[in-house]
Amino acid sequence: MRVLRPRTLIAVAGVSLLLAGCGSAASTGAPAHHASHAKKAAKAKSPSTKPAAATGASAPFIASQDPTAKTVTLSIVSGATIDNFYYNFDGYDQGNATITVPQGWTVKVDFTNENGSNSSVVIAPSASNLTPAFTGAASTDPSVGMQAGQSQTFQFVASTAGSYVLACGVPGQASQDGMWIKFVVSSTATQASSQH
Repeated sequence: MRVLRPRTLIAVAGVSLLLAGCGSAASTGAPAHHASHAKKAAKAKSPSTKPAAATGASAPFIASQDPTAKTVTLSIVSGATIDNFYYNFDGYDQGNATITVPQGWTVKVDFTNENGSNSSVVIAPSASNLTPAFTGAASTDPSVGMQAGQSQTFQFVASTAGSYVLACGVPGQASQDGMWIKFVVSSTATQASSQH
């Protein structure tokens, strides 16, 4: 029988601790489908910074608006930053941003997917109920989503005042991964705005 020397025991214990501390999706408690995003995040040079709250056409999400014509164009990018393993819209997720549009306005959405996995956009009652809240208020086939690098435009009329979500319609990405932000249709607002 071979007896290990104290120095060897310390080395073996150190390797065991090192292996135990390695961050895999399983050891960190992150969902397994985040593994590819975790690798992508590890390669990023620095975390993103989120812009301050703003309103008007220069606000994040709002590309342009015309109060006279009652129209607003939103620019939505999924996976724009490393935040939340890339499960975000322009760096925001889990309801930490709000887009407000006046009731009755036509909302045009220019959507681009920069996420490493399929992604989509739907305006829905909640992150767990992804049925479009308005006719046309979703990208094409939201439960399947678009591949990375693809873009599309859709539009709808925000006809009913209330609180909704702008979410990813791919199963699990909104309810489990937190890929959603708040979307409010206001009966009193006179212009579109966004808050972060």
